[in-house]
Amino acid sequence: MKFRSLMVLRAVVVITMIGSTASAQSSSGEWEFAVAPYLWAAGMDGSMAVAIFEEDVDVPFSTIIENLDLAFMGHFDMRNDHWVLSSDLIFVDLEQREDVTEGTVTAGLDLTLFEVAGGYRVSSVFTVLAGARWVDMGAGLRYDGTLVDDGADVGRKWIDPLIGVHAFVPLSKKWWLGLRGDIGGFGVGSEFAWQAYADIGFRASHLVSIVLGYRALDMDYEDGSGRDYVNLDLLISGPQIGVAFTF
Repeated sequence: MKFRSLMVLRAVVVITMIGSTASAQSSSGEWEFAVAPYLWAAGMDGSMAVAIFEEDVDVPFSTIIENLDLAFMGHFDMRNDHWVLSSDLIFVDLEQREDVTEGTVTAGLDLTLFEVAGGYRVSSVFTVLAGARWVDMGAGLRYDGTLVDDGADVGRKWIDPLIGVHAFVPLSKKWWLGLRGDIGGFGVGSEFAWQAYADIGFRASHLVSIVLGYRALDMDYEDGSGRDYVNLDLLISGPQIGVAFTF
C-alpha cells in the first residue's frame, strides 16, 4: 500500500479528472451549474485493525455485487471561465464475511465523505484544485465461532486537506473524457490519502448527460490505543454510473 501511494503521488500531476458534465467548458463569463447523482459499486482491498483484532480485507471486483452494498455519490459544481467550486457527497457501506477455522470473520466499514474544493482553470483543459474532505467513519471487526466469539467497533471523524488537478478532454460534440486525481491527509487527518477516477460521458441533450467511469479512493489512517485503537489501510474502488444535469 505504501509503494502504491508513492506511485500515485508521482502520477497525480498527470492523471486527473472532472467527474461530471459540469466539466463542459463555458465560453462566457456566466456561471454554469451541474448536479450529478451517481451509484458507485465499490470493492475494497487492504487491511483493517480495530482494538486487538486485525484482518486483511480483499474483495475482488468479480464479487462486488455479492459481498458489498452499493454506494451513493452526489456531485455539485459551479464554474465560469476561470473559477470552479465543487462539492462531493459519498456514502459507502462495505462488508466482508470470510470463513475461518471454527468460525466466521466479519469486517464492516461505513464511510461518509463530504468534499469541498475550489479551483482555477489554467487552460481550457486543466484545472488545479485545493480543498478539504470531511470523513465520518465507523469500522468493526467481529469473530464468531466455537474458539472465539468477540469483536469491536470504533468511530472516527476527521478532515483531510487535499490538492489535485483535473482535466476535461472533448472527443466530439457529444462525447468527452474526464480525468481527476488528488492527494491529501498529510498527517492532519489521514497519514496519507489519494483519489483517482476517470470517466467517459455522452451528452444526450443540452441539459442531460450519461456518465460511466471508474473510481479509486485510498486512505491510510491510524489513531487511538487499546480497545479504542483503529488502523485502516484501504483501497476502495469500483465502477460508477450517473446522470449529470447541467443548467
